[in-house]
Amino acid sequence: MKISTFISIITLSSSLIMLNSCQTIPIGEMSQDDGITLIRVEYNDKSWSEVINNVDEYKTRYPYSKFNIEAELMQADAYYQSDRYPECIAAYEDFIRKNPSNPSVSLAHYRIGVSYDYQAPTAIDKEQLNAKKAMAKYLFYLKNFPKSEYEKDVRERIEILNRRIAEHEDFIANFYWRKDQYSASLARYLSLVKNYGQYTDLKKQAIEKISKCYDKLADQLEEDPISEEFITFKNTTPEDLRKKAQEYKN
Repeated sequence: MKISTFISIITLSSSLIMLNSCQTIPIGEMSQDDGITLIRVEYNDKSWSEVINNVDEYKTRYPYSKFNIEAELMQADAYYQSDRYPECIAAYEDFIRKNPSNPSVSLAHYRIGVSYDYQAPTAIDKEQLNAKKAMAKYLFYLKNFPKSEYEKDVRERIEILNRRIAEHEDFIANFYWRKDQYSASLARYLSLVKNYGQYTDLKKQAIEKISKCYDKLADQLEEDPISEEFITFKNTTPEDLRKKAQEYKN
């Protein structure tokens, strides 16, 4: 065996022994180098809870360490891998704000989108705020990081989420329709046609309901011209509303 190879083996063995012995020492009592080395080992071992806790302690002990950028990114990754999505989003956003030119920023944006996506309910009768946030982040990702590693995945998720949001809008519109709240229903159907017109099945049904909403509102306006229901239709006659209904029948 060459002397240089023998020395390398001895050095590596010594480092591992030293690191193992350091694990019983609080990270706040370690040197900067030993502390970040321990966090790297925990990260590679997928010991996510240890990474999260030790990064906090490390930054408290060494707030100006040159390794803090690396440590913060490992912590954000650990939140992500632990399915702790609210903390993950906050950590990645903080990382992006502090390090806008870092090569890992694109991955951070992608994972923020995924984190919102994972928190979005698949049931269309549930609020879709997280789906909308995921969509916004995915669209930002495609615009700012074209031909990226996750482009295909992102495009597929955008289509799935967009359809789900459209179905949610349709669900709410139908809910108001069943409650005879025709002005609220009409607003949702109009929004559906304007923003999600690519879904021909939803669009066709929405157009039919828009026409019926206008007719229903015309009837109600004749019966009660001062109803609060018709604040939206000030200075509008029942005849105007029926003309609108006719437009959507043609």
